[in-house]
Amino acid sequence: MSKALRGALGLASVFVLIACGSSNKPHQGTSVTPATSSGGASSTPGLPVELFPDSNLEPGEQPATQPPNHLPGTISTSPGGAHVVASSQPPGAQCLNGLECSSLSCRSGSCSEAACVSDGGSCSSGDECCSGSCAAGSCAALNLTCRTAGNACDAGSECCSGLCKDGSCSLASSFCTQAGDLCAANSECCGGTCSIAEGAKVGTCGAPPEGASNCNGGIDGSLCNGCGQCCSRLCAPFGDSGVFVCQPASGCRVNGDLCRQDSDCCGAAGTGLPGDGNVTCDKEPGADVGVCRNPLGCSPQGNVCHYQDYTCSISSSRNNCCGATGNSGACQLDPLGVPRCNGLSECRAGGDTCASAMDCCDGRRCVADALGQLRCASSEEPSGCIPSGGSCTVNGDCCAGVVCTSLPGSTQGVCGGSSGGGTPPQGEEPPGGGETPPGGGEDPPAGESPPSYSCALFGQACSQSSDCCSSVPCTNGACVYPLVIR
Repeated sequence: MSKALRGALGLASVFVLIACGSSNKPHQGTSVTPATSSGGASSTPGLPVELFPDSNLEPGEQPATQPPNHLPGTISTSPGGAHVVASSQPPGAQCLNGLECSSLSCRSGSCSEAACVSDGGSCSSGDECCSGSCAAGSCAALNLTCRTAGNACDAGSECCSGLCKDGSCSLASSFCTQAGDLCAANSECCGGTCSIAEGAKVGTCGAPPEGASNCNGGIDGSLCNGCGQCCSRLCAPFGDSGVFVCQPASGCRVNGDLCRQDSDCCGAAGTGLPGDGNVTCDKEPGADVGVCRNPLGCSPQGNVCHYQDYTCSISSSRNNCCGATGNSGACQLDPLGVPRCNGLSECRAGGDTCASAMDCCDGRRCVADALGQLRCASSEEPSGCIPSGGSCTVNGDCCAGVVCTSLPGSTQGVCGGSSGGGTPPQGEEPPGGGETPPGGGEDPPAGESPPSYSCALFGQACSQSSDCCSSVPCTNGACVYPLVIR
């Protein structure tokens, strides 16, 4: 496959150099850049020394880099729908809870013009409070460790979300809601659980499910200070918030990340790829979400693997890829810079099964078909972005500014859609090369628009760095940081 074709991949294309003392090789089609004499820092102005922030920052604290002046996204939720960054409902619109309103205050079934009252402020009813709870004439806090959405703040480190915007804690730091912050449905939370007290309209997101993994809960969407904290080994800002979160790897969900069923995980049975069947989605009885586990022999196609001396310092995953056990070059950096097992001898054509976009020929995306099976996109323009309504697994699959919306742990996302997917009107072909978004989801509620930014999200196509959100550089036609191999 040619470098030009791979460079067109909207997910990303990154700079890599073979690590000294390692026989791992970067994925075919990526470019090469050496570490600098200052210890491996990128020469891109404004980037932290380690490219992604490390232990010098507190969780949620923003790096020195400031996002460009793009139109901000605000938060909107729908009952039972996934939390997405969208246009919140204006004052006077009908609502069920404050999370549906730009003011975060829903009074008597309509969005209030007045902003919600912070914890400790005077109140006569819970509807006035950001927390939704009024006790003895004061707004009661739902979280005593960090400030939930709507509360007054001076810095992001005070907020559960890590984002203080215009003097209030904002949910818009990620594509899902952080543990401890406000929620109205399980599907809004990064960890897949929302705990709401009896009689209350809102509650707080819980911690992700536990399971045997080597990423210590660094699930997709959660705040991060360095790529080593993430299951995907990828920490980058979301949207125009400037806040760094664990970005999902394209295609299948990697070991330790959330899942809803076995087919969400790398190594799902029936794919015909190396390691087929070597995975389970480990869930507690009755739970909607679990954790991808690979307890059965070698590490399957697309799973994270052992790669050392690169931007992420080291990937602690085992060096046991199916098809090439041992340090034999089967662990490669994908276009986003995620170290993944690749035991294929040649790329996969449109319509073939895949584990990630790295598997597909001609820069095609790896997205779910109508049955939820990941396949290389069959569009006539293989390297083109997927428009709104098309199937996706990461934001980088979608056209600039459009968010890939999915339920926590699911690979069945929709560009610009509501959670759970959706189908096009009868008689119409789905966009994105015939990949029908699976799941049969609902349209966004009345008064809400599809999630959208005026800048390109991480991994999306760009022509110049000013196209990208949060000062992420435009690298080889995609909004990604260049990787530096030390």
